[in-house]
Amino acid sequence: MSPIRAIVFFTLAVAFAAACTGSEPPWIFVSDQQEAGSNDAGDDAGADAGPQYVVTTLAGTGDAGAVDGPSDAATFSSPIGITLGPDGSLYVADWSNRRIRKIATDNTVSTYAGSTPGLANGDCLKEATFGGPYGVAADWAGNVYVADRDNHVIRKITSTSTTCQVSTLAGSGTAGFADDTGKAASFSSPTGVTVDASGNVYVADSGNNKIRKVTPAGDVTTFAGTGVGGNGDGDMATATFNIPYGIVVDAAGILYVSEHHDIRKITGGMVRTLAGSGSSGFTDGVGADAAFSGPHGLAIDASGNLYIGDTGNNAVRKILPTGEVTTFAGLRDAANKGVVGAADGPADKATFNTPVGVSVDSNVVYVADDSNQKIRKIASALDGGLP
Repeated sequence: MSPIRAIVFFTLAVAFAAACTGSEPPWIFVSDQQEAGSNDAGDDAGADAGPQYVVTTLAGTGDAGAVDGPSDAATFSSPIGITLGPDGSLYVADWSNRRIRKIATDNTVSTYAGSTPGLANGDCLKEATFGGPYGVAADWAGNVYVADRDNHVIRKITSTSTTCQVSTLAGSGTAGFADDTGKAASFSSPTGVTVDASGNVYVADSGNNKIRKVTPAGDVTTFAGTGVGGNGDGDMATATFNIPYGIVVDAAGILYVSEHHDIRKITGGMVRTLAGSGSSGFTDGVGADAAFSGPHGLAIDASGNLYIGDTGNNAVRKILPTGEVTTFAGLRDAANKGVVGAADGPADKATFNTPVGVSVDSNVVYVADDSNQKIRKIASALDGGLP
């Protein structure tokens, strides 16, 4: 059973256990006037999912495995995080395989880094190992950052045309909490990462109920959160989080965080709840009138639309710049529950099975569809891109 599915089951019974995400690359620009939840919606802020959007399978047969090759023959095992690199390649945190996979622009899938479970640095394919890669993010230079959840560390993958190396940017390898530098710092089950234009990495430190910041030099500080579980808004030093999972930063430096059943926003030194009722549900609307079920991955596009892997609802949700929450893709049944499946087709008829990570470029939204062992994509039926 994938770690996400185990979490979802427990959430539906009581509450999420401390466990994603892919984050939006910083070269997708978002203006201050068009940040998610602002009052200045762009002309292309669309409505709910419908036949104008189409879901297809980009990679994966649906069988669990670690086969590289053409996308329609490749296999994954619990793909959780996903991010877009500056060259157009996708990087996938393939959790159960303990690997980072790469989907090139020609739709060829390869193993980018990792092999057996472990915590070893070095050559990406010959030496490096991961314990449980979860969230992934890429910077301007093509460096890939990994929230290695089960090792309680943040990893960095640096490659050139001839070399590929994995290093540990920060974390001791043991669950704990310490603000310090490099291996003297500690995390507890970090699940989400995102990187800003200056190379600072922000971490959803799930087990510590905090948002941490890691500088390019590996200096770790607490960015927001007291460490006490909760959903209290306020200034960053006193606000509380309830098992933060996913995180994304826009070009203006505004952070968005997914947690439990809410989406939080950090800007101007303050934390507020952007959307979500605090309880599990599947409701579109604005602010607290909307409801999610264990949202994980986050991505933001150039118009300020925020995309969410709404894991427990088997859907991809969207928060428009007006603050309105809509369902971007995923089928609901008569009881207003997300339908489990692997059907491609119009976005409002397509089905997912534990979608976790999301990433977006100017043309398409990519989804790490965990329990379907697939990477899905959502694009406009009109021209293959988002309107």
